[in-house]
Amino acid sequence: MEATEQAKFCSECGNNLNPTGNVTISSGDSSINFGQRNHVTGNTININSSEDEFEKAYIDRTKVRPLSIAGTQLKASWLVLSGLLSLFGSIASILGFVGTEYQFFFILSMAIGAILFPIGMVLVQTKHMSFPPFFSLESGSRGEIYITKIEGSCPKCTGKLKLRSIGPKNNKTTVVRCTRNPDHMWGFDPTVLPDL
Repeated sequence: MEATEQAKFCSECGNNLNPTGNVTISSGDSSINFGQRNHVTGNTININSSEDEFEKAYIDRTKVRPLSIAGTQLKASWLVLSGLLSLFGSIASILGFVGTEYQFFFILSMAIGAILFPIGMVLVQTKHMSFPPFFSLESGSRGEIYITKIEGSCPKCTGKLKLRSIGPKNNKTTVVRCTRNPDHMWGFDPTVLPDL
């Protein structure tokens, strides 16, 4: 059924139409079904599902510990720099020490650099890196690195909410999931947490 721009009420349900001629549906399951011969062109359809406040999951950092070596707190930019230096320095050194007993040390140094560089890059760009279910690495407002634990209480039951990594091997997603009922699950957005 089509509502004309002059119509003030829906001819099927009797609901008021707003002055711009748009139809607002405020009941049902917020679904719209179109038949085979129906055409929707030049229209904007907004479906606003009302999210129950009871269904929202609230999480917070339960543990925050600065990551430091010899009393100096590490910064994300340091990981990037040390990773790059270690990686390139080790490649140059390996070429000079090929076939000697020192070759193992430089290969180990290159492996450490290959790990530190991407971790530092992720922390510089997104300020958060999850290692579910164990811990998270987070970068503070001045670039300091913290080891954090993020948890919450399930709003649907008495379970505890923890970060979990789910999905296919090449496309993992971090979610907030209940430990009591794994069907209680929400998407994880690290930007909802306050800055460190």
